[in-house]
Amino acid sequence: MPLAQLEKLSTNRLLARLKQLHQCEETISLSNRVDERDSSGEVLKDSPEWIAAYEQVKRLLAKRERIE
Repeated sequence: MPLAQLEKLSTNRLLARLKQLHQCEETISLSNRVDERDSSGEVLKDSPEWIAAYEQVKRLLAKRERIE
């Protein structure tokens, strides 16, 4: 998802995106996949796409207000 779209999401939506990223499989060797991307478009955690998406979401969440 492009950064501009992520910035428009609410904090709850960003947290949902983070949860979705956490649910991706770790590596191809721990998966029953043939390649890094499955039919739903989700990537493996060791892929550059996953790492970039995860870092974007974490950076945006770090800028948001926190409720203690």
